[in-house]
Amino acid sequence: MKRLSKVDLGRIGTDAALRLCVPDTSYRIFQAAGHAILKGMAGAVEQVRIYLKNAEDVLCEEALVDRQGGMEGSDLIPLYQLNQDLVGKHLVWQHTLGAQYEVLVPLVAQGELVGLVALVSFQSFPDPVLERLSQFAQGLVVGVVLVLRSREAERSESLLRAATTTARALQSASGAEALLGNFAVMAVEEMGFDRATFLVLAEDGATVRKAICARAGSGLIELSTIPELPDLEKAVDDHLPGLWIPMRVGSRLLGALFVDNLYSVEPLPDDAVQVLSDLSGQAALALENSRLIERLREAALRDDLTGLYRPNYFNERASEELANCLRRGDSTGLLMLDLDRFKEINDTWGHPVGDQVLVRVAERMRTCLRVGDIACRKGGDEFIILVPGLNAERGRRLAERLLEDVWSHPVELSGGRAIRISLSVGVALFPDHGDNWMDFWQHADDALYQAKTAGRGRYSLWNEGVSDAIVPAVKG
Repeated sequence: MKRLSKVDLGRIGTDAALRLCVPDTSYRIFQAAGHAILKGMAGAVEQVRIYLKNAEDVLCEEALVDRQGGMEGSDLIPLYQLNQDLVGKHLVWQHTLGAQYEVLVPLVAQGELVGLVALVSFQSFPDPVLERLSQFAQGLVVGVVLVLRSREAERSESLLRAATTTARALQSASGAEALLGNFAVMAVEEMGFDRATFLVLAEDGATVRKAICARAGSGLIELSTIPELPDLEKAVDDHLPGLWIPMRVGSRLLGALFVDNLYSVEPLPDDAVQVLSDLSGQAALALENSRLIERLREAALRDDLTGLYRPNYFNERASEELANCLRRGDSTGLLMLDLDRFKEINDTWGHPVGDQVLVRVAERMRTCLRVGDIACRKGGDEFIILVPGLNAERGRRLAERLLEDVWSHPVELSGGRAIRISLSVGVALFPDHGDNWMDFWQHADDALYQAKTAGRGRYSLWNEGVSDAIVPAVKG
């Protein structure tokens, strides 16, 4: 089971979730997700089973995958038969299964159990791995929720058929805003309303983030003045022949659509109102699905612990930026950061505190950087930053600011203790310090090595020497 101690379980969950982001919602996509889990867990797991909860509080097996292949699931588990710590507290539960061990990982969305993953192995999972399985579940549950939403949409397909043109518009929309725009335009062009206005809510379900309006003969516009959301319990507007339609998924309010006949002042046709009300539920599901996919894609690009970009995405963006840099005729900076004596922090305080230190460094990096700067966790306690338009003078100031800012924001521990964080930074400039990616990268790495060997807590600009110590802990 040592093989799982160094595996990124969050990434495995995200990779499996991506297999669920397809139009097919049958057991086949759960087979694909199970194979991704089996492969990602480096041979430590013999079998994977994935369950979803139905309305009767029964877990239905979607697929079973082992080293011989996969099949459609057939097992049913009522929730009352399961360990109550798993069902009620959503804790990972390990138990013996004959000569094998079975680990049940709850999949939880918005505080509710929506599914379960069963991992079967010939070895028991140690406690540190069991604790990190929550990261695996957080990645996978996004895809599971997407499937559940899609299945809800399929169950209401008969309503979509009542408005074929509208259904096509919803299905062909790419992205949340395109979907909302198409739906508003459809309400005007296909159903005959004078005006349709969408109020899009933020994640808190209360703040209006954007207002999109379609008007007869005028197309689609975004309103510069955002109106307030009224009491949706009172659906009819007193002043206009109009109607408010809430956009909900379950109990969550995603937005609201207001349709009216401002210009014609004609009564709202009952048949159009009914179809629009039915379709608004489908639009809400499609909107939620679009948001889930966007979040999943973003999660696949970012490190689970720090939220900074992963190296693969960083390398793609770096290639684009270097090409842009040559077109602009300016320079781009590459900063390599390494925590000083990070192993001592882990050895003294433990890895959870070490994780807090890494998160704090990432927070301070985001504070010091501009929009457009690209920060990445390279691995372990190493970070890299690509800064478009950086020259030597700004590179020195940025390195000093990073060192001072991280140092001045220690990680607070119990008992009034605190851990101050010291960095070493290497800086290189493109194209002055290498006219290709490999040389550019190597020179930044060499500069970091110079800063480390000179005593830490300082920075080095390649081919220019090493600064004095920046933070008090390493002076002298």
